[in-house]
Amino acid sequence: MLIINAEILSMNKDESTYNWMSVKDGKVLDLGVNDSYKGKYENITEVLDLGGKTLVPGFYDTHVHLVQTGLNYEGVDLRYADSISSILDLISKASEEIPKGDLIRGYHLDVTNIKEKRFPTRKELDKVAPAHPVWINSFEFHTSSVNTLALSMTNLPYSLDGIARDERNLPLGYFTGKASAFIRNKMLNYLTDDMRMKGVKKAINQALKKGVTSINTMEGGYTFHEKDANFIMKNRDLFPIDIKLFYQTFDLNKIKEYDLNCIGGDIFLDGAFSSRTAAVSTGYKDTKETNQGSLYFKQSELNYFVKEAHKNRLQISLHAIGDIAIEQALKSYEHAQSSFYIEDTRHRIEHFELATDDQIQRAADLGLVIVVQPVFEKKWGNPGGMYETRLGKDIALKTNNFRKLVDLGIVLSGSSDSDITEINPLEGIHSAVNHPKPTYSLTPMEALKMYTINSAYANFEENLKGSLEKNKYADFVVLCDNPIKIEKDKIENIKVCATVKQGNIIYMDKNFKLRGEGVEE
Repeated sequence: MLIINAEILSMNKDESTYNWMSVKDGKVLDLGVNDSYKGKYENITEVLDLGGKTLVPGFYDTHVHLVQTGLNYEGVDLRYADSISSILDLISKASEEIPKGDLIRGYHLDVTNIKEKRFPTRKELDKVAPAHPVWINSFEFHTSSVNTLALSMTNLPYSLDGIARDERNLPLGYFTGKASAFIRNKMLNYLTDDMRMKGVKKAINQALKKGVTSINTMEGGYTFHEKDANFIMKNRDLFPIDIKLFYQTFDLNKIKEYDLNCIGGDIFLDGAFSSRTAAVSTGYKDTKETNQGSLYFKQSELNYFVKEAHKNRLQISLHAIGDIAIEQALKSYEHAQSSFYIEDTRHRIEHFELATDDQIQRAADLGLVIVVQPVFEKKWGNPGGMYETRLGKDIALKTNNFRKLVDLGIVLSGSSDSDITEINPLEGIHSAVNHPKPTYSLTPMEALKMYTINSAYANFEENLKGSLEKNKYADFVVLCDNPIKIEKDKIENIKVCATVKQGNIIYMDKNFKLRGEGVEE
């Protein structure tokens, strides 16, 4: 294959731009400028003229819950619900369409959009769906709401933290933290692998439309389900993109069984701002009670796990959003390295949203990879947004300082945390460039690196993917505009024309036509 008349952003260390690229056996053969390809490729029969379109390396999304994303295609979408009554109407409608006794799953509920600022109670759900178990999950997975029938299916230990109770000390029906995780795990157990396959296929198809050729998926563990991780390991080679599993387990034997080189992902050290469970030293400002969020592990427990995984030379990934949880993560990594030093571990912290200046410096000193979700700022970081409501104006001004992270040499990897936000790297790039706090913004090139070469580095794959160079895989995306040159507030509007994996076109927009022609002598 010979690609000509293109604007190729190679993302190599020199940030070189080319006009043509040749591909053979799924890898990049050569690149060049102008018409220097002429006379070199007389025997190539497939010539693609991009008509001046932009070509970039295939995008990564390094933090996805792929099975959960897929399963949500089959549930009741609550993202646009704005009141308890609108939630109940949607659940009632689903109860008329789903056979009695079958689980009704509501997903993507954002309580900050709900007029009453709460989740539906067990009794409210009982009234609209008495013959169905009902399970509603918040958009960030940290809160669950169930009716009585669903609750009875879980055998929930009432001693767990996170159970909201009524005046008689009975469960109201909504749960956070460990109680929510317990319910999620029980509910997911009722879903079949056929359901998982159907949903994941849909999720992958959506990813292709956004130019994604490589995904890190966070599966298994306490909040999700072992069946999800097993499904990925069994079926990942059936899909047209690269899928790397981050198994959310503390069991090193499971990691060895699957021959993985990494462990963790969303091993929750804390929760999320929206559910007031992210561990924040300054506390939450929109509640009368003193609340600094939740920590799910003791420092000693975390230190032991991280040290053992580190000694086994596994890349470790931990979820930490608030500064208290970030401190836990940093201490565990520092403890592991001081006990057993290993060069170039590329251990990760996922989110890292409310880090102090000292914590950012220590992350840089440790050589950590920070996996960020820029669209979070677009959705919740604006003045008057959810971050400000939960944290207060002064603290909300400190979230997600991408600029400082990059200036200190930290490798940032871009992701969506799908299904919290959709798999869409261009929206992520846009959000990093157009940060609500302008001094925290990245340049378009820096943001593009987060979803290409930086993410390859985050996976120890920078010699295989992430940039377009000789002998690397021919994973690339054809874009209708150049994200480096277009007005920065229009980056999210750029369309993906085609997605190519190892030289094979795996997605093409119906309105995009590749022009083929012979090579001039």
